[in-house]
Amino acid sequence: MHILKNLNKIFFWTDYFIQDCQIRRKIEKLKKEDADFSKEEAFLRNKMLRYCRLAYPDYYKYYGLTGDEKLEEFPLISKKDMRAHPELFRTKYKKWIASHTATTGGSTGHPFGFELSANHDPVHQEFLWRLMGFQKGDKIICINGMSLSAEKTKENIYYCHLSPDQLPYGGYALSCLYLTEETAKYYFDFMEKIKPSFLRGYSSAVYFLAQYADLHKLKLGFTLKGIQLTSETAFEYQIAFIEQTFGTKVFLQYGHTEAAVFAYTYDESRRYRCSPLYGHVEVLDEQGNHVKEGETGEVVVTSYSNYAMPFIRYRTGDLAEYGGTKGAVVTLNKVQGRTQDIIYTFSKTTVFLTALIFGLHYQAFAHISKWKIIQKEYGKVIFQIVKGAGYSEKDEEELRESFFRNAGIETKFEYVEDIELTKRGKSVFLDQQLNG
Repeated sequence: MHILKNLNKIFFWTDYFIQDCQIRRKIEKLKKEDADFSKEEAFLRNKMLRYCRLAYPDYYKYYGLTGDEKLEEFPLISKKDMRAHPELFRTKYKKWIASHTATTGGSTGHPFGFELSANHDPVHQEFLWRLMGFQKGDKIICINGMSLSAEKTKENIYYCHLSPDQLPYGGYALSCLYLTEETAKYYFDFMEKIKPSFLRGYSSAVYFLAQYADLHKLKLGFTLKGIQLTSETAFEYQIAFIEQTFGTKVFLQYGHTEAAVFAYTYDESRRYRCSPLYGHVEVLDEQGNHVKEGETGEVVVTSYSNYAMPFIRYRTGDLAEYGGTKGAVVTLNKVQGRTQDIIYTFSKTTVFLTALIFGLHYQAFAHISKWKIIQKEYGKVIFQIVKGAGYSEKDEEELRESFFRNAGIETKFEYVEDIELTKRGKSVFLDQQLNG
């Protein structure tokens, strides 16, 4: 560490650790249904807006802001805005802030690079692990898209060590980039060696492992206390199958690299609680108005800990069903997908894909290993499918009839050996080429 080079960051780190300790203590209140964070949330909001008024003068000038506005009066900002005018979002105090460049958006086909300061995600992750029952000595395996060397993969080694402390993101990583029917055996061999208490990872990868275990009648030689699914939309059929196969409870965690929202499920209802100590969450309709309870809108977030860029009323592109706010704690009944998850009919009207697919119950789900939907023409889609055990013409017919009956969409089917993941190992469910 270059001590002299980092002397100008002492104030930042002092403030960071003080706030981190306060959040670690206060976050325990989230376990109570009637917890009231109104004062804490107001303090964090005001602190961030005061900082932004000083740090981003060009941003305030461009949008005609005086600094006296309430949060709800700030403009909505998207990745497109930040790409078009990067100069507006550069802090004056960069040399005093500990930050790094991060990227996101690979799963949507529109990567986005931005600055991210040291934030309070680790404290929130630790809180969720404790909520799931983590105790000292428990081991966590993270299943992610980490790239490994050719030397390792040639030896069928698909893991690496992350942290001896296990928290907050796991002690070991298994890379799903190399997970196939042929390599899955080595993933289970490693898990049997480590005997983890928890798994954390992409829903598509964990679901694939559950399918493999079910097909090959594998019985785990250890007990899983819980599984945390994150980074991808987890569908109900996947959750139910994972819980049944591995005999444990699934928790869902929703958030972004931008460090503006931390949400998690806490019981069988699968409803999400959003931490008011992490950021502010709104659910807005197409006109920018907040939706009512039970209605679906776009998730818009404001970060309370990213001092490197002003994520104020930032449009995530995610759709969620609003479940109300109590004591500054926002509840989301469902996180339903992304605004990009739209297909178009012959008349160019839109259909929300996750509602069309996962609002219904298909027998075909049990017989599909992987799949992706591609749209190149209005009113038509292509299913790319990796067949699972028991797949037949009946499954194809079920999907074809449902899409035409419910949305007037014509379907074609392509059967492939595998479906390519993103560079981070995520599964892309819809390749919407009409919007490109």
